Amino acid sequence: MTFGIRGNTDKPELAALVLKLARSLDKKKINYLVELSIAKQIKQKFGVNIKSRLIVKEPNLIKTSNYIISIGGDGTFLATAKLVGNRNIPIIGVNLGKLGFLAETSPREIMSFINKLLKGKFMSDERTVLEACSGKSARKIYGVNEIVINQSDIVKTIEIRVYYNNQLVNSYHSDGLILSTPTGSTGYSLSVGGPIVYPKTDVFILSPLSPHTLTARPVILPDSGVFKVKVSSKVPINVIADGNQMLKLKTPATIEIRKAPYTIKIAKSLESNYFKVLTGKLLWGEDKRKTSRF
Repeated sequence: MTFGIRGNTDKPELAALVLKLARSLDKKKINYLVELSIAKQIKQKFGVNIKSRLIVKEPNLIKTSNYIISIGGDGTFLATAKLVGNRNIPIIGVNLGKLGFLAETSPREIMSFINKLLKGKFMSDERTVLEACSGKSARKIYGVNEIVINQSDIVKTIEIRVYYNNQLVNSYHSDGLILSTPTGSTGYSLSVGGPIVYPKTDVFILSPLSPHTLTARPVILPDSGVFKVKVSSKVPINVIADGNQMLKLKTPATIEIRKAPYTIKIAKSLESNYFKVLTGKLLWGEDKRKTSRF
């Protein structure tokens, strides 16, 4: 069993946390690999050398790891999911960010969780992935949270028609649109008025970005169908997956979006509770009047 360790090197606490984790894993004689840029940070900050056989470049991290430990925030987790792709490697998200809907494990809990995982005392949570492509590009991009289509380089609304299984859903005159998974319902989709959807629900959420009409609302549709998004405005557009993959297209263009043929697996504590996470992260039920003082 080998744990691959990667993280957000912009986080000042990352190097110290990985060094502490590596020492704990050494004591337990648990196999691990550290991504090269983190090992360099540890050497620079603490003068400690991670053994060279344990240091790998990022593409090689997923070749020999059974689990990937992603240290940072949800953005780091999404970048890790992109790296893992369809390789079926569970990800352990350690939260150094603000919200942590995907990166649930706290830094102080990580070693305890690994010990439980090695005893089989954990759960694997599978999340749906979106796949997007265009006839103008052979490349496909994948999003755990969402696919966003918007105008590129200029501030201008675009004309969009959305079809679901070849049936017209709606036409939009807007800044673009978001097609979100249930996982992404607490992300960008939420900020434009989309609903919060339980992760195990087999649906996608279609939300226009700043539509030029008050009647255009988010729509929830089954994830078993195929979306075709036709952009007729003659301006360049972006198709963006999770903020870290992008297709740049000339218009008119048609983008096909569907459920990807693989899922992303998250290794979680048996005590993990989605609604408890929502309550803690979104401050549900908190009465600010109780703490106000005059």
